[in-house]
Amino acid sequence: MNKNYKNSIPLNEAFCELFNTEEEIKEYLEYAFDEYLQDGDFNVFCRSLELVIKSRDTIQGFAKKVDLSKMGLYNIINGKKVPKIRTLAKILKELGCTLKIA
Repeated sequence: MNKNYKNSIPLNEAFCELFNTEEEIKEYLEYAFDEYLQDGDFNVFCRSLELVIKSRDTIQGFAKKVDLSKMGLYNIINGKKVPKIRTLAKILKELGCTLKIA
């Protein structure tokens, strides 16, 4: 092992530390969604969802919680499939968030 990485931690663990509370998750996803609304890049928002999901659970475990297949969730977060609004709402609800129209 390279000694430069001796004290490093896996990326998922780092994100677990960033997202300690539902409030932090909400703020991060709200920012990511606002960015999507401005630049139209839904894939970036989906990658933000992936980081939050992985900070809380495995992709497979989270997919079960929201009644999706593991591959279905991967297709959403990798930008291969655009989720239906109800699917996105289920994902956000499981993360402690809601969709609002303002």
